[in-house]
Amino acid sequence: MRNSSHENGGIEEIVRLDSDQEDDDRLHSIEESHRNKSTMNAYIAEVERRLLVQVAQTENEAYELYQDYANLVGFSVRKGNQCYVSGTNMLRWKSSLCSKERVRDERPRSKGTRKRNTTRTECKAMIAFNIDKDGLWRVAKFVKEHNHEFAPSNGKHLLRSARSISTEKGATIESMKKAGLRPIDCLCYMSEECNGVQHVGFSKKDSYNFINMLKTTLIEPGDAQNLVRHFKGKANTEPGFYFNIQFNQEGRIANVFWRDNQSRIDYDCFVDLVIFDTTYRTYIFKSLN
Repeated sequence: MRNSSHENGGIEEIVRLDSDQEDDDRLHSIEESHRNKSTMNAYIAEVERRLLVQVAQTENEAYELYQDYANLVGFSVRKGNQCYVSGTNMLRWKSSLCSKERVRDERPRSKGTRKRNTTRTECKAMIAFNIDKDGLWRVAKFVKEHNHEFAPSNGKHLLRSARSISTEKGATIESMKKAGLRPIDCLCYMSEECNGVQHVGFSKKDSYNFINMLKTTLIEPGDAQNLVRHFKGKANTEPGFYFNIQFNQEGRIANVFWRDNQSRIDYDCFVDLVIFDTTYRTYIFKSLN
């Protein structure tokens, strides 16, 4: 019995030591988190001090100063109001705002329009620059306080004003797209090259939008009219040929559907079997006739 009691006591002692070690590890983690937070706050304070005394040479440089500060803190920015020298087109004053400034217009929308979530909170945070006679931009007003939470550290790279596709990365995306790779493949490749997706500088949606923009630039003047003319000619000469074209709000072609008589016969025979030829991904637009 004594041995059993002694063994049980040893087990309890081991359990107690493990529990103490877990508590120590937890406290160490909390202390480390506080130290990191204190270090970051000190760094942000230093960046803020430099921002207020910094002199910018151009409008873009002034905007980027506030944008870099915002990305570090964890909020997104947008351009605000501006004022000109009386009787001229020379800027005298310009502001940049927190993206949550004001409240989104809640006027009734047209039927079928998706309702967006309200994200603005009438935040007053902003910065304003005065432009002197030499064209130098200096901070004239700075409102630091926000009325909303900031983006977490692992989400700052997703802020709208923090995302952009540089010329070099755009060329890489275009080259990989021509090779038949998907946008997500491009993003994964760049994520490995940059040691993490948070260092890429843009999101998956941004890459898809960039590729759509490239496709739009490939459509030269007259292409849309030639396509419609070609389809109309097919419809007049081939029984059963059908086509339909959808346009977006800007009057540009958004979607094109067509089928010939053989496609209709195949569909009738196989009922629910439709085969799409995706080899277009291996060609350049101009090579398709």
